Amino acid sequence: MVEKAPVPVRKRVYYGWIIVATMAVVTMAQTAEFNPVLGVFLKPMTAELGWTRAQFAGAITVGTLAGGMTATVMGPLLDRHGPRWILTVAFVLLGGTIAGLAVVGTLWHFYLLMAASRALVSGVIAIATGVVISKWFIKRRGRAMAFSTTGTRFGNALMPLYVQSVLGAFGWRSAAVALGLLTWALTIVPTAIFLRRQPEDMGLLPDGEEPHEPGGVGSEDENDLNEVNFTPREAAKTRSFYIVLLVTGAMFFTGAGVNFNLIPYLTDSGISPGSAVTVLTVWAGIGSVGGLAAGFVAERVSVRVVMAVSFFFVAIGVAILSTADNLPLAYLFAIVHGLAFGGIPILQQLVWADYFGRRHQGAIRGLITPFQMFANAMAPLVTNVLYATLDGSYLPIFRAFVLVYIVAGFAMLMAVPPVHISRSQRAPEASGTGAD
Repeated sequence: MVEKAPVPVRKRVYYGWIIVATMAVVTMAQTAEFNPVLGVFLKPMTAELGWTRAQFAGAITVGTLAGGMTATVMGPLLDRHGPRWILTVAFVLLGGTIAGLAVVGTLWHFYLLMAASRALVSGVIAIATGVVISKWFIKRRGRAMAFSTTGTRFGNALMPLYVQSVLGAFGWRSAAVALGLLTWALTIVPTAIFLRRQPEDMGLLPDGEEPHEPGGVGSEDENDLNEVNFTPREAAKTRSFYIVLLVTGAMFFTGAGVNFNLIPYLTDSGISPGSAVTVLTVWAGIGSVGGLAAGFVAERVSVRVVMAVSFFFVAIGVAILSTADNLPLAYLFAIVHGLAFGGIPILQQLVWADYFGRRHQGAIRGLITPFQMFANAMAPLVTNVLYATLDGSYLPIFRAFVLVYIVAGFAMLMAVPPVHISRSQRAPEASGTGAD
């Protein structure tokens, strides 16, 4: 009797990719509170309510600072409980606060809603992306992070158009309600159904590996033997922790400083508002390509090297911008800067997970996020104060940013991955050695 050949068992799609798809929706929805969308509301709201632009921007600063403080609490909760109900509740509240703009009549009411909504985005939703993806992937973390954050680029392109179309037809109050409803429609069901804390909770392993695959492991504890896992206290004892913190903080400041002032600078340079928006669209589109490329490259090349190279090219891009008094130079800036800058948000997520592991990633991100959000919140205010002090010139500001990016690139090259020595690995002669 001839034995039948065994039928090969089809391997299921790794659940981590469902997590990636869900987080792509999450990153798209969070752009409802990003500067491009808020910018659509700025003129009609200030015109109707009699506020200044500084008063409007001040609410964003307060909210971003509140997000930094919120992250200190939410980071450890993401480690312990996962993102499922945390993000679901966050988006329920976010949609409500956005829709609540429709009934704003006083400045304190606006500040209250903006503080709540920006705290949810900066202190909960933004850090969840890096924390969740880092727990589901190790070897393929770069591409997973790149795909999960593509939603941000789509959101920055589509959300302002959606808001502007509703606003143009029905006014800014109706646009606020429509934006809140869209936020709910995009997020509540996917986050409640699909999100999970980590693969081990479902009997899986990072990257979808099998226990007996080369490089595979059999349990979460065994996996920790193959992956670095620092506690927040251990991470804070390493030199690389502070170098990366200073570098990423500088990037949050300079990035917000350039992006917030990009359209005003281009229009001040004689470029029409319509052409300036087109430059911004090209910049965003090129950035999505740069983000995907950075994610894949970072799987094969040290993340510190990829970050350093990105910083050097961003410096070139800002240098081009500082001389962009015509449309061709503006488009050259969009290509060079957009390609390099598009990868920086992903690389900033990756470096913390690659250097310090996934087990305590939420707590570590909660520790560093307040410093990053402070830098991000202060950039628009500081740059515009300097702009007024410098008699309406952005040139010295952008030149300073070029220098910052160059220094950050060299600093990142010095931030070698820290060496973690577990208690079981410490030999008597090695006791007392530093982690870096």
